[in-house]
Amino acid sequence: MTAEVTLTNAGNGPLEIVAVTADCSCTAATPDKRTLAPSESTPLKISVQTRSYLGTLHRNVRVQTSAGELTIPIELIVSPYKSWQLEPAVALIPPSPKGREAKLQIALKYLGAEKMSVSKIVCTPSWLDASATSEDGKTFTIALVKPADAPAGNHSVKLVVETSDKGEPLLTLNVFVPVTSDTRITPNPVVLPTVKVGQPTTREIVIHGWTGSGEPRLELSLGQARKLESEGGRLHFEVAITPVAPGPFTQLLRIYDGEKLETEIPVLLRAEPSDSAK
Repeated sequence: MTAEVTLTNAGNGPLEIVAVTADCSCTAATPDKRTLAPSESTPLKISVQTRSYLGTLHRNVRVQTSAGELTIPIELIVSPYKSWQLEPAVALIPPSPKGREAKLQIALKYLGAEKMSVSKIVCTPSWLDASATSEDGKTFTIALVKPADAPAGNHSVKLVVETSDKGEPLLTLNVFVPVTSDTRITPNPVVLPTVKVGQPTTREIVIHGWTGSGEPRLELSLGQARKLESEGGRLHFEVAITPVAPGPFTQLLRIYDGEKLETEIPVLLRAEPSDSAK
């Protein structure tokens, strides 16, 4: 992002701009001229690399001159949308135990001139209920509710907000939903050893504090999990995957009590090309 301000020599003698610095390496500023006569001005071009930052960003540019130092404060709002702003920029439901609701309100603001409406919000996966209200067609309060039956795990729920904005009819945002449980899995996440494509890789996991009505059922879409011997109330399983393509990938290991999803944890794997592919 770039902006421009004007520096003017308000003194009676020549002014030299000695140096221009910023409080962050992501910010740079360059004046067109380094020496100004009385009443002479020069533009100062400022650029900021927002990188992956979201929300309100504050920076300071310091201009050192022969007459002293000047500080120029910078405030900008970084948003993934052209005409909308989300507050807070990162939505996080407060951590809560499984079996209990948790709530959060976030604000979605339209920055254009006309009024807007929100027709629908779709949550994927459905570990959140979401609704939107607005009194002025500009600021929408989105109420988020994590239902009591949401499984344990560190979930990322994608919200797709349908609006009447012709330029941005669909707004997508992620909400982080941490849900705790007495059931604990180690390790978490499950990082499988790196192997070549076509070769199996395995890792043992342990389930602690299981209180289900029967033995847990483990489901892995691109692999399998088999039960090992258990001891002292700890349930031992082996997770196995045979990768079919090179590269990193992540999937979820889901643990059920019968047909009820109790918790899910990420399984990470990196596969290298097979020798025959070289």
